[in-house]
Parts: sequence; C-alpha cells; structure tokens
Amino acid sequence: MRNVAPSRSLVRRANQLKSLAFLVGAVGVFALALGLFMNAVPIVVPSAPGYGAYTLASDAILLAGILLGITALALAIRAFTWKVDNDLAKITADALTQQMNAPNVGRRLDDRYVFIRNVSKFQIGYVDAVLLGPPGILILRILDVEGSFANEFADWLRQTGSDQAPEFLPARIDPSRETIKDMNKTREFLAARGFDNLPIYGLVVFTNPRVRLTADRPHVPITHVNHLYANLRHDYLAMLDRLGDEQIEAIERELCGGRCQ
Repeated sequence: MRNVAPSRSLVRRANQLKSLAFLVGAVGVFALALGLFMNAVPIVVPSAPGYGAYTLASDAILLAGILLGITALALAIRAFTWKVDNDLAKITADALTQQMNAPNVGRRLDDRYVFIRNVSKFQIGYVDAVLLGPPGILILRILDVEGSFANEFADWLRQTGSDQAPEFLPARIDPSRETIKDMNKTREFLAARGFDNLPIYGLVVFTNPRVRLTADRPHVPITHVNHLYANLRHDYLAMLDRLGDEQIEAIERELCGGRCQ
C-alpha cells in the first residue's frame, strides 16, 4: 500500500492564494489611498453641479479599498494556514500499515492500493483520507474524540450518565452524515470527469484510545483505528475487484491534482 498525500498540489494552491492576496491587497491599498486623497483634496468645488457625484464616488472608492483590504487579509490568513497534510490521517495510515504487516495476518495490501491523506478539492471540500484500490473508493472520516458513543442507524448518541445508570443524549457529532456528504461530492466530482458508476464506500474511524463505541446497523460502518484492518478485511476488502490499475491511477491523479507524493 502506498501512503501518499497531494502535498505539492496543496502547496501550489497555497502559493497561488498568497499571490492573489497580495494582488487584492495592492489594489485595495491603491483604492484606499485614492479615496482618502479625493476626500482630503476635493477636485470639484462644492458649488459645482457634479460635486455630489464626486463625493459619492470618493466614498465608494474608499469603501471598496477597505473591503478589498479585508478580503486580502482573509485570503492571506487562509493561505498561510492551509493544511498540506492531516495528522489523524497519518496516524490512521501508520496503524493500518502496522496491522497488515503483523505476523499471520494473511492478505496484505499491495501497491495497487493507495492511501491518500488530506484530499482537498474545491468541488469536493475537505476529506480526511481516501483508500483507493481494486474494490473501489473508500472515504474515511477520522475523528479524535473521547467518551462513549452509540451509533444507531443514522443517529449518534453520547453517554452522559455512569455505566451503572447510563443516559444517552444526541451527540454533537454526526460523522455518518459528513461521510455520506463526502461520498456524494466525490462521486459527483469524478462523474464530471468521465468516471461513472464508481464503487464508493464510507468508513468512520476513531483514533482516541479513550473512546467507546457501540453500533446498531449503522448507515456508515464505524471502527476504532486499532481494529481498522480487521474491519477492512470483513467489509471493503471482501468486495469484488471492480477497478483496474489504469482506473486507479487516473482516479488518483484527479484526487491529487497529479501524481501523489
């Protein structure tokens, strides 16, 4: 299994965003300076017929400069805080590698399988990780939360009482819905690029050692990272192979914006 991330593509996108922030900021500074100049040094005298239009234009230019400056600041913050990798995805990939390399584990994931960390596309949004291989595309939603959770069908509940007198209330998390949303957006993204009827699955992975999970026919399978490979063997890896090597490589390029590193 190749453990990769589209780091180059994300770094390139962050640099493009920095350039855009600089350009917008430069235009904003110019507009702000022009607006201040027009307000401080009126070119049109108050008695002139066009004085009202002049003051309106100067105020509009001043406001545009302020708005462009705020926009440039927001773009710069986004560019400099752009995540080029996902720590939870790294933990998950490392755990999966250790589990499948354990003695007497049986089937292992060869190089046809690609674990892609930190997929970030404008049309898809942000996906923690994708496992791509012959059975299809597995979308992973990875969480680092602690506590006791019950997943019943599509509902998520959190235990608030003691184990002797447990009480379950609706949880603030809903990874099943988020995973299904990621699956649908990924399907739409790839379909727009000529990949129709792709097998796309979902899995919710918990990494915190202080989490307890129970499930009753969940809409999206769930697992702890310590049992990830066992879950894959009985679910994802049990599926029939439906993607060829060329399809896998092409899908990888689309998700990574090129070949992942």
